[in-house]
Amino acid sequence: MNRGECDRLAAHYGASTIVAGLREFVSETRRARIETVLAGRLRSVAVAIENPYDPHNAAAVVRSAEAVGAWTVHVIAASQRILQASGTTKGTHHWIETRHHDTLGHFLTAHESGMVLAGACVDATHMLEELPTDRPICLLFGNEHAGLSPEAQAACSLRFRIPIHGFAESYNLSVAAALSLYSYTTRRRATLGRAGDLDDASLELERARCYMRSVQARHVRVLFPSVE
Repeated sequence: MNRGECDRLAAHYGASTIVAGLREFVSETRRARIETVLAGRLRSVAVAIENPYDPHNAAAVVRSAEAVGAWTVHVIAASQRILQASGTTKGTHHWIETRHHDTLGHFLTAHESGMVLAGACVDATHMLEELPTDRPICLLFGNEHAGLSPEAQAACSLRFRIPIHGFAESYNLSVAAALSLYSYTTRRRATLGRAGDLDDASLELERARCYMRSVQARHVRVLFPSVE
């Protein structure tokens, strides 16, 4: 079941009702794994990619973002389908929110207020390790060849770069995102003093999504018929 269908069912029946109804179909081992994952989810961390050149790189960002517990991956000026390439994401796109924006302007309009927008730039003065961890953040990466557009750079609250100690001028997009996400989420968790930051309502909704994705769709649809 895709995320949209899961969310429609949760909105109609209630997340707690779905969790209770599907519990017997989810093994104890699987339930324990879900709880461990949910405890480490960081709603306060997102990543965005502007006009990616290589779809495999963009899809690899989804895999890294899900692995470190980030909440959302945005793609700007490219098809959302590149974030859902199962051969590269290894199915992780089912467990994380992916959002498509036709233009940078659309992304900026939808960007959550109060969330710092930090752009990765090779000439930035701030280092990755200096990104603030006391506020929600979205890490913005640009095209593999051109980097972030001037408009995207201007929209960022701050710009950062990843230290390079070799002759390379830059990191591959997916590598840069993975390094940045790992470094930032590690420090964010230290600031929070816990692994994740989901509130009770978000936790129960995500639990319902996980249960629906963990059982055969026919079980879900028998117990909770689809709604328009």
